[in-house]
Amino acid sequence: MSVGRIPPHEAQELEACFRAHARYVFEHACVLTRGDQALAHDLVQAAFEAAAMNWRELRGRAEEQRRNWLHRTMANIAVSGFRREAAFRDRLPRIELLYRKVQVDPLEQAFSSIMLERCWQVIRGLPERQHAVAMLRWGLDMKQNEIAAVLNMAEKTVSVHLSRVRRRLLTQLGEDYPFDGSAPEGASS
Repeated sequence: MSVGRIPPHEAQELEACFRAHARYVFEHACVLTRGDQALAHDLVQAAFEAAAMNWRELRGRAEEQRRNWLHRTMANIAVSGFRREAAFRDRLPRIELLYRKVQVDPLEQAFSSIMLERCWQVIRGLPERQHAVAMLRWGLDMKQNEIAAVLNMAEKTVSVHLSRVRRRLLTQLGEDYPFDGSAPEGASS
């Protein structure tokens, strides 16, 4: 027997089970869904699909046991759906935050743009090796080990160059330095 197909005699038995218990399961589904009949119908269908998948086990049970199995299965399917919906509702604000367009303060945006341009001016004026390290780090977002491999130098040397560039940026930009000062650039990458 292939998945999704049942022999004709079992299909007739399942149909008789549906006629006998669908109304009962539907009424209880309506209670669970607070009267949402469309959702209640979906739950009844899902319960009978589960019954079809387990029919060889269910066909030997008494009618009351089948009805109780269908009711329990429908309730479990409903609870799983409610949990999924609740989890989605809990995640929705975080998802929305990720995709919501950020309101930009024009003054802050202008200041950031000016400061970024000043940083690049400082970087353009650096000695050749420091310039290369800075461009690979901040221009291409490469990690220290990647920079070391590209420039054929030790990671420690890359770290020293990044530290010197950062110090130079701090000196030339002062309080307007736009990066977080809590962790030196060369320390964690």
